[in-house]
Amino acid sequence: MKVVLLGLLLATVFAIAVGELVQSTKDESVWWYAPSRKAPLYEHKYQGLRERLVRAAATQTVNMRLPREVLPSSYTIRLLPFIEEGNFTTDGYIEILVDCKVATTNISMNAAELDIKKESIQVVDIADSKQWDVEKFYDEQDPREIITINLKTPLVVGKTYKISMKFISYLNEDLRGFYRSTYVENNVNKYLAVSQMEAPDARRAFPCFDEPNMKATFTITVGRKTTMSAISNMPLKSDEPIPNMPGYVWNHFEPSVKMSSYLVAMMVSEFVSELSNPSLSPGVQFKIWARPSFRNQTKYSADIGPRILNDYVTKYFNIPFPLPKVDMAAIPDFAAGAMENWGLITYRETDLLYDEKRSSASAKQRVAIIIAHELAHQWFGNLVTMDWWNVIWLNEGFASYMEYPGTDYVEPGFEMNEQFTVTDLHYVFGIDALETSRPIDFEVNTPSQINQMFDAISYEKGSCIIRMCADFLGEPVFRRGVTSYLNKNAYGNTVQKDLWDALNTQAITENVQLPAPVETIMETWTRQMGYPVINISRLYDSTNSAVASQQRFLLRKNENSTDNNDYSWWVPLTYTSNFVDIRKHWMPSGSGVNVIQSLPGSSANWVIFNVGQEGYYRVIYDERNIEMIRNQLMTNHAAISKKNRAQILDDYLNMARSNLTTYVTAMELTRYLSHERDYAPWTAASVALDYIDIMLYGYPDEREWKNYMTVLVTALYDYVKYEASNSDAHLTVFTRSQAVSWACGRLNISNCITKANRDYHAWMADATKELQPNLRRLISCTAIAQGGRPEWQFGFNRYLDSTLANEKTELLRSITCSQDIGILNEMLEMMITSTSGIRLQDANTLFSNIAANPVGHGVALDFLTNRWDDIVAYFGSYEGFGGDAITRLFRALCNRVNTDEKLDKLIKLSTDHPTSFNSASARQGIELARTNVKWVQKHYDTIVNWLKSQNPAPEETTASSGTSPTTQSTVATTPSSATSTFVNHFVILMAAIATFTGF
Repeated sequence: MKVVLLGLLLATVFAIAVGELVQSTKDESVWWYAPSRKAPLYEHKYQGLRERLVRAAATQTVNMRLPREVLPSSYTIRLLPFIEEGNFTTDGYIEILVDCKVATTNISMNAAELDIKKESIQVVDIADSKQWDVEKFYDEQDPREIITINLKTPLVVGKTYKISMKFISYLNEDLRGFYRSTYVENNVNKYLAVSQMEAPDARRAFPCFDEPNMKATFTITVGRKTTMSAISNMPLKSDEPIPNMPGYVWNHFEPSVKMSSYLVAMMVSEFVSELSNPSLSPGVQFKIWARPSFRNQTKYSADIGPRILNDYVTKYFNIPFPLPKVDMAAIPDFAAGAMENWGLITYRETDLLYDEKRSSASAKQRVAIIIAHELAHQWFGNLVTMDWWNVIWLNEGFASYMEYPGTDYVEPGFEMNEQFTVTDLHYVFGIDALETSRPIDFEVNTPSQINQMFDAISYEKGSCIIRMCADFLGEPVFRRGVTSYLNKNAYGNTVQKDLWDALNTQAITENVQLPAPVETIMETWTRQMGYPVINISRLYDSTNSAVASQQRFLLRKNENSTDNNDYSWWVPLTYTSNFVDIRKHWMPSGSGVNVIQSLPGSSANWVIFNVGQEGYYRVIYDERNIEMIRNQLMTNHAAISKKNRAQILDDYLNMARSNLTTYVTAMELTRYLSHERDYAPWTAASVALDYIDIMLYGYPDEREWKNYMTVLVTALYDYVKYEASNSDAHLTVFTRSQAVSWACGRLNISNCITKANRDYHAWMADATKELQPNLRRLISCTAIAQGGRPEWQFGFNRYLDSTLANEKTELLRSITCSQDIGILNEMLEMMITSTSGIRLQDANTLFSNIAANPVGHGVALDFLTNRWDDIVAYFGSYEGFGGDAITRLFRALCNRVNTDEKLDKLIKLSTDHPTSFNSASARQGIELARTNVKWVQKHYDTIVNWLKSQNPAPEETTASSGTSPTTQSTVATTPSSATSTFVNHFVILMAAIATFTGF
């Protein structure tokens, strides 16, 4: 399921935010969990987390798995949803054919929140129609989510039985199981019923054997009003009126292929469909479904979807798509970004719909990426499925890897290969550099634990190690090995060993020389957490060799850590001195020091390791080699590839944070950025420099930092320019967003501020004039920050009136850019007022963006402190953005803490409400804040002294309407007390995220 959902990217800043605290063994929360960058796409994965964890805590020692004494072979399901106010229920009836594998008197299956009609339960021998008497019925839906039918006599091994029963389910608002969604069409509230079964939530729609390795076929019948339509995994077979129910019909669908229960899907709605050109996918009917008013936004998906399916993914795997149709539906209320249900793929509206005139380039890329991800799942996940949720990365990691070439096929101008490192790799590097990370293959038992496997480790790290494996095998060999794996295991389930064995067999067949079996190599990357930093020390003598060693990379090592594991990996080193002569060397796990003989070039040439950053490791060099690299960057940076320029910046700025190198060394590398014009290096630098920018905010020497960054950014801004051109390359558009976010958002470069104000006020004067879609949020944010009540009110009104999902989200973020404390407080009041126009599900977005606003941070902290009771009462049982709404709000305050005073306020808030913040997530937030303060204490003087040693920057860089950033004689304490002009530190992060989101 793809996780390219709603913004949130970027490595180190967010990575640290997700926590550096060692697990408390008494804590009920999932200490290792860190969201995928696609997290908003998967918020359903952690809805109700606290409640479920508490409920599951008592059953951690109880076996939550089903016995395998009987296994399903087919389901016949009949569902009649009543989609109307006052009766959001579903009448259900189910028949399950099961094969008896072990003689038993008990039949256990999954069910949750279902009203089972016990008197309707029957168990019949298919061979002779003999009915088995039911002795007892055990309902353990709470908390085990299991029901058990106890029979008077045991079932017979080898026989097939039919289990049938009636039940009632509720069309909930939890966005899981079979649930209801709402929207407004022509000022009328409309409802639809739609499903979301992953992770184990099919049990909320109907009783079933809800484990991925209990595959079966599904024959589904759905009842509906004649004014609505129904779709499911398979094509419609027939329909008929429902007896004694005028205006209702049954839709009977063809039997499905053999599949896991979490892939079952159905939808009943008043949606309309857009049929793709049949020539794009011969033999497979392709339709896009959406609410009627959004039909004009379906054309892009209708075009690229069948092309990715037929022309790329089918040919990549060399296996035909096994179904006769694909429906893709845009759902108004959808917790994930998308869900790969076989034949009926469901999406959040922002992730399937695209308006050619008003949507941004990042929105277009996001749609393409998510579609590519979900279509890859039709083979890797649907055709072949992981045996159990501990290896969900086999599904999600591979789809996350395939989304890049799949998107590149239909949109080669997006240059997806160049984006991978700064989107997936650098992001998960930040997560996996924490002691609280986890191995990719991680044992889970309860539903709550399963839900937390949909994280950055499964998605991003999974994609990264697959990419590394494809690189050392050779992509053609890797591809053929994957095809062999899929063919061998079609309609079945696998563990990761099955994939390694298939790839190893292919490598042997094609004479690929490896130092060890693929399984031996790759298990070092999946069975242990983290990744290595490779220390390269060159010997500048006649041998022109180097000594390499490895150690686990940690952003911060806890002095009280009890982790004594000896981390070591099989590392496929690649290295070059000119990007033509690329050499390889294997560093075995546990091998200690390795000598690499005969480096390319001479001792007078630099050597760069991890060519193209295909490997999942960082690199640190001896002083002489990094000095030669630095000189090369300053004289002709193009001699080093774009991906490796991004790698060097990301590696060194993060290694400075972990004290493996000095900030002087790292900052010296950034000097060349005044000559850099490419997207990947600037993005890598921006993420790391963003952290420094936040940490220096409000301190007396902040001006030194602004001066230095102004020199770097002005050169980029002048190159990409503020105004867009029809000839702009895709990555030029993204790079412009980077430049404008710095120039307008934090550096107050007058040219940028003036133009943003000009465009926004022109929009205010004539709302029919659209802003540049790719700069809409940045322009709005700048004008609202620089302006007053009129600018904010216009933005808020546009937010309320917008019918474009992406625009609505952008405007919500933009209105939080105000630096008027009164307005900020008004918005926080709106957050807890149901009639304000701020939807409950958007409350976290509103609060977190205000907390990221330097002026708003103190306002948000005071609001959470002073309005505690009202906030708790309002959010109450709401689970829509993480299960623990209050903790999520608290965590949003932690990132910007950089002084003792702010830290003390945060700690007091947490100690005043110990019950609410007694979780690993809250304690990780406090630890993050402490880490920030320690960072300032350790590195402030070093960085400031280095900044002062640089050439002075131009004195006048701000717009005439603004004021200079704070230059107080003493350290500033709280952002809210500062009188500096607004510097929206969140802008660049969100711009980069919007750029990347694709899952």
